Amino acid sequence: MKGLKNTMKDFLNALMIRIVPALGAALIRLIGLTMRIKKVNTVAYDSLVEKGQNAIIAFWHGRLMMMPYVYYGKGATILVSQHRDGELVARAVKGFGIRCVRGSTTRGGLEAMVALVREAKAGRDVVITPDGPKGPRYKAQMGAVQLAKITGLPILPVTFGASKKKLLAVGTAL
Repeated sequence: MKGLKNTMKDFLNALMIRIVPALGAALIRLIGLTMRIKKVNTVAYDSLVEKGQNAIIAFWHGRLMMMPYVYYGKGATILVSQHRDGELVARAVKGFGIRCVRGSTTRGGLEAMVALVREAKAGRDVVITPDGPKGPRYKAQMGAVQLAKITGLPILPVTFGASKKKLLAVGTAL
């Protein structure tokens, strides 16, 4: 009986890993289609894009959902935790052409940092949530700063906001 229970649990987990990311990506696209998007204060990033340069894009963990939809650079690689929730995010953003590096401050951090440096040197934007999934919320850890020191890339803080009756605002807070 225990074997059957584990088999069923494994089946449901595998099903969730395949279905939830596809539904998440579809939901992001559907929500995006209902919005009017307005970029605000994007001069710094637009200048980098125009010159063919990349950056470290940092936004709070709680602002993750619509970022794949509004990203407009030449290619991005995002740092995603090795937790199962991170797998869902990694699979969902893949449909937007965004690569993932897996790791966090608590697991796989050094390997992730090396991979992010490699991606940055290859000319891709590197995307980090500096407060991470475990927080503390809205308190940046040192990962983005360390990555900037190693790569020489600027850190561009970005946010996303939406209002029922106003235009959506996306842009750097520089």
